[in-house]
Amino acid sequence: MISSTLRQAQGPDSGHPINQTLSPADAVDFVSEESRRQGADRFDIVAGESESMGLELFEGKVKSTELSNSRGIGVRLFRGKRPGFAFTERMTREALARTVADAWSHASLTDEVEIDLPHPAPLPEIDLRLFNPDLESVSFEDMKNFGLKLEEIALKTDSRIENVPYLGVSRGSGFSMLRNSNGVFYQSRQSSVSAGLGAVAKDGENKKMGVYSKAGRSFEFDAEFIAHKAVERAVELLNASPLESGTYPVVFSNRVSPQIFSMFSSPFFAEAVQKGQSRLSGKLGQSIAVPEFNLVSDPFIPLMPGSYLFDGEGVAARKLDIVRDGVLQTFLYNLESAKKDGVAPTGTASRGYSGKAGTGFANYMVRKGNQTLDELLTANPRCFYVVKLEGGSGCSAVSGEISIGAQGFFYEGGKRIHAVDRVTLNTNFFDLLNLIRGFSDSYSDSFSSVKVPDVLVDNIHVSG
Repeated sequence: MISSTLRQAQGPDSGHPINQTLSPADAVDFVSEESRRQGADRFDIVAGESESMGLELFEGKVKSTELSNSRGIGVRLFRGKRPGFAFTERMTREALARTVADAWSHASLTDEVEIDLPHPAPLPEIDLRLFNPDLESVSFEDMKNFGLKLEEIALKTDSRIENVPYLGVSRGSGFSMLRNSNGVFYQSRQSSVSAGLGAVAKDGENKKMGVYSKAGRSFEFDAEFIAHKAVERAVELLNASPLESGTYPVVFSNRVSPQIFSMFSSPFFAEAVQKGQSRLSGKLGQSIAVPEFNLVSDPFIPLMPGSYLFDGEGVAARKLDIVRDGVLQTFLYNLESAKKDGVAPTGTASRGYSGKAGTGFANYMVRKGNQTLDELLTANPRCFYVVKLEGGSGCSAVSGEISIGAQGFFYEGGKRIHAVDRVTLNTNFFDLLNLIRGFSDSYSDSFSSVKVPDVLVDNIHVSG
């Protein structure tokens, strides 16, 4: 027996079986129609589909393969001002009708919220080059051959390389679609490929692993470069020793500076400020960092993973100066947090089909400086150059506290003296912003939505 909800959804003469799997576009149409039938005066729908394939190798053999495909759809609808949310990964009329009914039922239980759904707006005419159809032809055999080449090069590059326990090559693609009751309808596609390895170097009883990976929108990778980088990072830290505990100038390599700064993204979210979880509350228009610190959320950089033309709630993207010359200019807003503060949303909402709306940077960009890395390393009689961080459980985005293990090199008189490990850095992020003494003129080459150059910071406590 078919429930009244399903009978209504199917229609008496529709001729469509309720268990037929719909395409994402047809599923969005169906959920839109069903939301209106339920009585929702406002709604937005996010549909997504992704697929990935990859493999891992060890000692010249394929260790494992992965082939996955997922799709789903989520709806947020309103009964008056009460939102209800539900999602499903089954694209049949039966499952979609149940999902809308669940969201409608959920809306009877939630508190009222003030949200103005966006209306259609022209998107920037920028080709972000996020999708490369050529990647669709990259096969398991292509990935296997490239991985075997990486392993072969790494093992013969340095006699101290004991093995390559981590070696993977993969590619993936995704599609997303967003519609709301005001007529917004946007869609986007993206694809990428990656290859990387972790090589273990041994010298006596001392072992270190060096990891390097390359990713992007094209499979035109240099196997020699990737393998040599991993080997270099393994052998350079052999025979490391701790530093004497004390306060040091620290240079964070552009390999690790994005990790440090991205751990403290949430204090810039209006949602965190409104919940009392940001130390930046009340700081708009005030200096929070040295004048050399400039932070931008830039969604318009071609090829980068954080680029987009519309955000997760259908608001047109825009470039934002978050901190300019050390002064906090704005917080990041989604629809709900913007309504609470009576401002326009910033086009930085994050939302997938299976989750509720949040907030996030597009491409998190700290502007480069005009000094070389060598100039930063020689700016003080001695310094600790950090190239690897270990864990982040001692870091808190709310308090700003940083307590994190680090590895790198001790420099004295502008010269590298010895490799360093088994030390912990202790500082506070909000203090660190005012202890910055310079930025380098280069970012790392990682395929990342967070770009921060090498950073020289004064007075970091290092415990050995």
